[in-house]
Amino acid sequence: MTSNIEATPPVERPRVELVEEIPSPEAAARKAFVSGAITSGILCAVVGTVVGFVLGVQSSSPRRRAREDE
Repeated sequence: MTSNIEATPPVERPRVELVEEIPSPEAAARKAFVSGAITSGILCAVVGTVVGFVLGVQSSSPRRRAREDE
């Protein structure tokens, strides 16, 4: 049994970049809006926690209690 496989010269193929989808302006605007909303929500939660902590520590300090007792 013989085979007739001939060696073919390598062909240089053009480089191809695969793109899943082309971003549309509406999709980019929606993505920016959602990321901004999430970022501002996290920022507000952190600031609220810090302010609450500071006010809680301040109201439980001994100096403040001494003034309130008088």
